Amino acid sequence: MNNKIETIEKLNAVSLEQQQEFNAPEIYGLPLLLAANAIDYIPFVKQKVASDGLLFKLRERPDIEDHPITLPLPFEYIGSPKDAAFDQASTIEFLTGITQTFMLTDSLFFFVPILQDIPNLDPQCKSASPFLSFWDYHEAYTKFKTTPTKVAERMVLALEKSKSMNWMRFSVQNIMQQAEASAERYKQFAPLSQMDGVFVSIKEEMDIQGLETKVGTSFINDNQPATEDATIVAKLRRAGAIIVGSTVMNELGWDTFSVNPNTGMPKNPYGTLHSCGGSSGGCGGSVAGGLFPVSIGADGGGSIRIPSSFCGLYGLKTTYARVSAKGGATVDPTLGCYGPLAVTADDMALTYAIIAGPDAKDSTTLLQPPVSLKDYDKVHDLSDLTIAIYPEWARNMVDSAILEKLDLFKTHLEKLGAHIVEIEIPDLDLTATAHSVTICSEMFNFASRHESNHRNFLPHTRLMAGTAGALEGRDYVRAQQVRGRMMNHLRHVFENQKVDLILCPSTAITAPEIPEKAHAYGMSNAKLTIRSMIFSMLANLTGIPALTVPAGFNDGMPIGLQFMACWWNEALLCRIAKTCERMPDIERRRPEGASWFGDDLLSN
Repeated sequence: MNNKIETIEKLNAVSLEQQQEFNAPEIYGLPLLLAANAIDYIPFVKQKVASDGLLFKLRERPDIEDHPITLPLPFEYIGSPKDAAFDQASTIEFLTGITQTFMLTDSLFFFVPILQDIPNLDPQCKSASPFLSFWDYHEAYTKFKTTPTKVAERMVLALEKSKSMNWMRFSVQNIMQQAEASAERYKQFAPLSQMDGVFVSIKEEMDIQGLETKVGTSFINDNQPATEDATIVAKLRRAGAIIVGSTVMNELGWDTFSVNPNTGMPKNPYGTLHSCGGSSGGCGGSVAGGLFPVSIGADGGGSIRIPSSFCGLYGLKTTYARVSAKGGATVDPTLGCYGPLAVTADDMALTYAIIAGPDAKDSTTLLQPPVSLKDYDKVHDLSDLTIAIYPEWARNMVDSAILEKLDLFKTHLEKLGAHIVEIEIPDLDLTATAHSVTICSEMFNFASRHESNHRNFLPHTRLMAGTAGALEGRDYVRAQQVRGRMMNHLRHVFENQKVDLILCPSTAITAPEIPEKAHAYGMSNAKLTIRSMIFSMLANLTGIPALTVPAGFNDGMPIGLQFMACWWNEALLCRIAKTCERMPDIERRRPEGASWFGDDLLSN
């Protein structure tokens, strides 16, 4: 037994040493193109790049004997909530007024809820914000200060003015038709929800009827517009939201800065030389820049939380399978989740409640318990909550200004009665490798479906695909063993240690400047990518929900902090977002000057 412990300790020491030896050069412009060609044509290069990037690290861990997991949901949590966000009353409330479908199998006859009521948030407790919220639109329409049609006319002008910001890739042609239908509903005093007439953008890896779902590429779905909406888009339309179009992203979502020469890099409205984050970069920019109160992003490795952090927004990565993936590109099918980036906690929570829930077209969503916003307005007393921090988690990587905000939040939450405890999460270094191996393998699988167009991918995508091509089946399987191990670690934290939330930075950096030399061919800066992703990967690998909240600024650029909760407990994340929104001494301000496009949208 002692020998086994000693062996594991030595392996851990080797692992940490390897982590420190991570070596990947920054490559921009023409050298990046040359590197992509080298990895395509010189066999040993991909092995070298993958080894330097520590993608083979799990091969040196024979002690990993956990059962491999590809569905990041504990079996005990399937269809059965294990947290305080649900109770019998909320379940009964959920079942009221929904459409039911019955499904018959060889041995089971079970009930699947398909459509749920859209909640109304309480206007007495509405979010206060310098941004335009759904509240502003809804109030303007219900009091007939303006109409969705008039706002749509101004939206078309704002979209034209904002083109230089590179936020949108395509806009739908029927914005005015959608707005006219919404205006008629308000005229009849029959809006479909509080989101009726509110303008929403969608990351371009989700189908919007009539638009090409190009996933950031120059060629996928050329001349093949989607014939129907993704389920998320359909749900938003049923709530009356006006779908404006698709936002710019990294090609295939394969980085965190949205540097995409196919479309132009989305510019951060707080500093146009800075990244919006990624891969949902256009989502973050278009919301922070005032075009929309909310945008729908996708998150396989922080791609909602990173742009939300860089752009000063609320961003919710939902539990795996909480939101239907039908109509979304299958770039990272065991990691990716969909969710909102929003200007306020209310916009985020209401949008979440609209898009979440079972979908018969995506069988994994049938495993979830009822959607709830239980205790959403319980923001003044947190004495029922235990919030954990892990002080040493990547602390040496984090900008000091972010750590200062973390301490400020911790103190404020304690004043509200929250119990703050310190924890350790074992094997976090394995998490980073397992996530990298998993996402690279799954994205490589998606890219390989377009082998005939391989040379049409951007150099960075080709470089990543070549590196991923060096991975073997044993790497992927061992990564899924680590997934199972980390899920068990988190179950111990949430169940045995009675932790409700884990608080940490969203990113280790604020939005970086992107050199001009990156704009023509792209960039590869793995060390910067890791600093942006280091706190995101755990939630994706294990399937738990996670939230980014705005936490002020440093040198003019936004800071974000992250909360993680137990599987299916988005209700608690929405509650803590609303709590943090009311925190004093945390600056929220909208961008200034030519980077802000919201001033005239609701003018009389």
